Amino acid sequence: MTPEWAEAFVDDVLEWSFMGFDDLEEVAELRAAIEYFDDPVQTISYADFVAAWNRPGAHASHHAVVGRERSGSIVAYGWNHPGLPTDANPSVWFDIGVHPAWRHQGIRHRLTMWLIGRAQQWWEHIRTAQTGALWVGTTVDEKRGGLTRSMIEAGLTPQRWFFDMHRPLEAGDSLPPLPKLTDVSIVPFDDSLSELVRQAHNEAMATRPGSSPVSAQAWESSINNHPENSQLSWVALVNRDTPAHEGAAHGRVVGYAMNLAYDDETSEGWTERLGVCPWCRKKGIGRALVIASMRGFADAGLTSAGVGVDTEDPNTAARFFGVLGFEETERVVVYGRTFRVEQPD
Repeated sequence: MTPEWAEAFVDDVLEWSFMGFDDLEEVAELRAAIEYFDDPVQTISYADFVAAWNRPGAHASHHAVVGRERSGSIVAYGWNHPGLPTDANPSVWFDIGVHPAWRHQGIRHRLTMWLIGRAQQWWEHIRTAQTGALWVGTTVDEKRGGLTRSMIEAGLTPQRWFFDMHRPLEAGDSLPPLPKLTDVSIVPFDDSLSELVRQAHNEAMATRPGSSPVSAQAWESSINNHPENSQLSWVALVNRDTPAHEGAAHGRVVGYAMNLAYDDETSEGWTERLGVCPWCRKKGIGRALVIASMRGFADAGLTSAGVGVDTEDPNTAARFFGVLGFEETERVVVYGRTFRVEQPD
């Protein structure tokens, strides 16, 4: 281990050290204080921190640091979450937290720079001749002006937007008819299509900054967590017996809407994953999948529909769903940066 790899120094304002498992409870308390002040869209609990610590390949004791003030209390933390070293294009997501009382000292910017530098060290550590560019990024509530400035000052740019959208499905509400598509049929999801849908999902998301392929194990786990909801999901299939294109790992599948129903008081049908393979977009497939989902939710007796939007063009996405009666909530922005291998002169 090189001295740089063993170094946890961020600045001389706080006493910095690598995070230990025993720190998680205090870090969770710090996070709760931050969330009380900032009212973020996304929250992180102690259980979430434990899950992140135990994630395969996490090695948090090398990729996360905590900053303590003189009394020994943790008032800042930064945590890198590297992807698998075997990914062709490695990615590192990070999250950062500084107690509001300490934000005027420039800690957040220096901590961000440390996390980016640590991600680059990891990249150099795992890189082979086949390893591609490194992507580093984090999510920021759009309303968080100070944190947004910190990310921009660190050289990160806005690349993706996440936000939820909802619409009511009142009794007797007139839902749009399912569009008739020339080359594609919208059919109910079936377990026999599961692996093909996963492959289509990975193709659909491959161009998005910071995205990583979903493994077969992770995909099946997500399906098996809600097996009763399979009947609410839909798949777009090309109208022929051969694959959608030559060598297509996703066979005839070109789009999907993976849905579930919340059992709480909201009685809402939720579109958890929605995608269309890049080469066949702008043909009405996405719209048809959303309408099929809404109508399926209504038939199941649910009173509202919701969708989690993941897009590189937030205004176009908001208009797409807005025409179908959805209204959006607060946005979360992915700020990221890509580091490529420098070629010798």
